[in-house]
Amino acid sequence: MSGKGETTRQAICERARELFCERGFKGVTMQDICKAAGLSRGGLYRHFGSTGQIFSAILEGFGGAQNREIHGQIQRGVPASLVLEGLLCRYEAEMLDGGSSLSLAVCEFYSGPEAAGAPPVSRWYEASRAGWTELIRYGLDTGEFSCPDPRGAFDLLAFAYQGARLWGRLMELPKAAPAGMLGQVRRLLLGPDMIRLERPGPEHRERALEFREEFFDHDEPIIFGSELLDKTESYDQWLESVNRNTDPKTVNPDWVLTDTYFAVDGEENIVGMIDLRHRLNGFLRDLGNCGYSVRPSRRGRGYGTQMLGLLTVRARAAGLRELHISVERDNIPSVRVIKGRGGAYERSFSHEGAGADVYLIAL
Repeated sequence: MSGKGETTRQAICERARELFCERGFKGVTMQDICKAAGLSRGGLYRHFGSTGQIFSAILEGFGGAQNREIHGQIQRGVPASLVLEGLLCRYEAEMLDGGSSLSLAVCEFYSGPEAAGAPPVSRWYEASRAGWTELIRYGLDTGEFSCPDPRGAFDLLAFAYQGARLWGRLMELPKAAPAGMLGQVRRLLLGPDMIRLERPGPEHRERALEFREEFFDHDEPIIFGSELLDKTESYDQWLESVNRNTDPKTVNPDWVLTDTYFAVDGEENIVGMIDLRHRLNGFLRDLGNCGYSVRPSRRGRGYGTQMLGLLTVRARAAGLRELHISVERDNIPSVRVIKGRGGAYERSFSHEGAGADVYLIAL
């Protein structure tokens, strides 16, 4: 097929996919697709003979694209933990977006006569499993993963994801549900020396207060990246403020949209904190898009590098194209962490009488 013909096929599939997500498989006709794609009936039938053929072409493209993405990142030497984080960040956003789900359409398609000549649905399951198996084996080889049951971990992920996508067509999922399910996948896959980022919740209260007290015991009154956990006596009030600032509808008008995370190790200890400010106002111009802290007893173990790496993945998923990070010039360990993640010197400024520098990390 000519390049122009393939481009037209792709455009048809993109427009049809939007319709299938919105209406399911049974609610879409060839006439609907003609109108959405801006084609005459004859123009559409030159490429596809039925809605079933179009739907099969859409499914064909899904598994292959993800597997190529995983394989390409492995070939470039991207750490397995960051490949995992990128996939799970995307899955979380998709699980919360019921309007972009094909799950209902898939169920309708495979329960009807149109699927008679199509590959069985198990083919898509096996294709997805192949990509995840490659990633899990890679992570085991690098020592980042510790997973006694790779097949079980994949099945948990696959069926939790698809279940949430289908239920998301029928009801509004609790906002925390996808993060909770995917957090279980992280626990299953990541080795004991790896950390994961978790949004603060009531279940973190005691560990968070112990984390804070350790800084105070070491005469460190400021916990960078903590969104004022070091200034707030009530954990519940702090948590309420943090949650408000994650939502554009409730963010404090004097602040900016911000995601705050605990860095949690394999033994469920909070080893650090880091935040992501989605934009910079005048007050934050020098402070940058994020701050982070590692608890005093856990420094020198590479947690800062892991935290910043995981945050860059989440920042990219949130649509940011660069991170500005400030650091006091004599904080040599943090300078090394930032440079190790690709930070390039941007400018200098003075902070409370001390020299500080701003670095730029392109995403």
